[in-house]
This record gives sequence, structure tokens and C-alpha cells, in this order.
Amino acid sequence: MINLGLAAFVALLLAALFLFKPEAGGEPARLAAGLQRDTINRIEVRRQGLADFIFEKQGADWFMQVPLAFRANPARLDALLSLPASESHAELDPAKHPPERFELGQPAIIMKLNEHEFRFGGTDAIDGRRYILFQDRIHLTDDFLYRQLTTHAAFFADLKLLPEAFTIARIRFPDNELYQANGQWRLKTPRDISPARLQRGLSAWRDAVAISASAFKPTAAPERIRVIADDGQTLEFIIVATEPYLILGREALGIQFHMGSDDAQRLLLKEDPRAGNAAGANPPSVPSAK
Repeated sequence: MINLGLAAFVALLLAALFLFKPEAGGEPARLAAGLQRDTINRIEVRRQGLADFIFEKQGADWFMQVPLAFRANPARLDALLSLPASESHAELDPAKHPPERFELGQPAIIMKLNEHEFRFGGTDAIDGRRYILFQDRIHLTDDFLYRQLTTHAAFFADLKLLPEAFTIARIRFPDNELYQANGQWRLKTPRDISPARLQRGLSAWRDAVAISASAFKPTAAPERIRVIADDGQTLEFIIVATEPYLILGREALGIQFHMGSDDAQRLLLKEDPRAGNAAGANPPSVPSAK
């Protein structure tokens, strides 16, 4: 049995060397060299046994439309858009080598960039590279996308809590409200909190970026935070957890954001217990952060 196994391995190795001969010299071949990424405005991912993905470009930003609706993470979309420029280490003619042999007959993943279709097959037994069928050619490429394309939709969510153009007018916490009056930021229910602490809280909300995102998990008695823009737009966050880390859910989007270790103090306007409250704090107001 050992000898048979070794013989099979050698046969596979020789077959790979015979079938996939790299081009000598020059620039490496690309999977779809003629497809320019700046012409792509729609990405569709059909997945066997899983919900499909659809992304559409709006202006300079990408948004997931199916199965959830949210602003997409630029880095995640950049990886998808880089597929056409990925190196094709070798290619085969499907007329001579049946696609079914490479799990391309009924592929688990089909990705379309505009109308251009890429069918993802299995991986090579020797080097783990993946077979992709594109325009009647079977290519052997580095396997950097497949795992991403089989994950939950939340993986593609933009990790920034607020849009770039969002200007905060007020924040309604479960037990208080931060608002602006006469050019000063104040708490509706006054607390012994310094203007600098309020400023840090506002800045934290404007710049907040999560560590990761996952599928939203409802809580029994949710506490809500509503961040309201000066044009009336309201974003609602549910406090899913505060320990050991802050988790903020967007129920309407079906996702939740996992924040850093110190974000609970900054975003919820809680004093850091390690530092304590500064003695002789000023009244609870701060100049406008606009």
C-alpha cells in the first residue's frame, strides 16, 4: 500500500509537470489581463448551499445589496477586484481536459465581475493552487479568495461606524443625551464629567473603527444608542455587550461590530476607572466639535 501511494504521488507530480509548463521569461500571465478594474461596477457571487452576494458601486464606494445591505469594506472589495490581475501559473484547454476533473462542472463558487464569469474549482494536489475557469480556459491560480467567498456576509462590512460625511448633531444614550446648545456640547442630565472627556467621546464616535464584524445576535432587553446627524439621519446601535469588549449591533443591517478594549469608555462616556475623575472638573460642556 505504501508503494502504491508513492507511485500515485509520483504520477501526480509528473502529470503536473507535463500539463502545466510555465512560460519562460517575460511578464507572468494574468488571469484576465484585459479586464480593467475601474470598469467594474457590479460583483455577483453565486454560492452553492449559501446565500449569494451582490455588490454594486455607487460613486466611489461599494455597497452590498444581497443578502444584507450595508457599505462594504474597501479592503475586502479590493481583494475581489484584484482577481483579474492575479497570476495564472498555467492554463489548460477544457476541450482536452474535462472541467469535471477539476471540480468545475458544477462549481461551488461562481463570481461575476460585470458580465465576466469566473468559475472556482478544486485545488491542485501538489501546491494547493486553485483551478479557475475563465473564457474557455482553465487557469491555475494562487488560492487567496475562496475562503472569503464562503464566509458570512458580515465579513464584507465596512468597519467604520459612521459614514465619512456624517456630522453628529446629538447622541441619545440609554440614560442620557449629548446635544449642542449655543456652540457648546452638553449632557441633558448633567454629570461630573470634564469638557475634555466629552470631546474625546465625540471624537471617538466620529472616528470609531471596529476590529471585526459578525452576524447580529439579538439580546433579551436591548439598550439602544441613536446617533443623529444634523440633516436628521439617524443610526441606531444596540449595546450587545460591554464586557470583556464592547459589541455594538446594527439590527437593521443584520451585523454587529466588535470594538477595541478601550472603546467602551470613550463611546459610552464612561470614565476610565484606572484613571479616576479629575478633581475640580469643569461644567459638562465643550465647544462645538464641528
